[in-house]
Amino acid sequence: MATVTDSVRSDVARTTLGERWGWLLALGIVQVIAGSIAIAAPTLASLAAVLIFGAVLLTSAIFHLLHAFKTRKWPGTLWYVLGGLLYAAAGVLVLLFPLGGALTLAVVVATLLIGDGVLRALVASTLRPQSGWGWWLAAGIASVLLGIILFIGWPATAIWAIGLLLGINLIFSGATNAAVAIASRSPSRRAA
Repeated sequence: MATVTDSVRSDVARTTLGERWGWLLALGIVQVIAGSIAIAAPTLASLAAVLIFGAVLLTSAIFHLLHAFKTRKWPGTLWYVLGGLLYAAAGVLVLLFPLGGALTLAVVVATLLIGDGVLRALVASTLRPQSGWGWWLAAGIASVLLGIILFIGWPATAIWAIGLLLGINLIFSGATNAAVAIASRSPSRRAA
């Protein structure tokens, strides 16, 4: 059975990263540590994610309005002004009411998980004669169940769910980055 490291080991990865594989390994380690912290303190991680989301909305608002100011004679300028004001209002609301932002974000994530799960199950049904189709189906069912759990437990799940999911995502992303980095080491470094 092939491991993750075996499946990512290739000449392309080695030549692309070269001697810089250590940076990707460091990123992976940082992501795993950050994910572990988010899982250990999911409420704090949820609120931090919501506040960052609010800041991103405000940043987008600024760029919308700057673009509108720079292209005043363009026919689409009014739409950029309105979009910028909408992003600004949403950003301010999220920053002023982070709990409300977490509640809303939890509903969005639950909906996303259910939709993603249904799509994965549909993909599994089209792949059914092929080997591994059951993994797609299992992932789809798990995604739908997680979305339903978030909805059933809402609003209480909103307080911790975003941070927990963020932590899990960071750990998996970090582990993947670390595996790619290790697989990408030059042959002389692997032998050492």
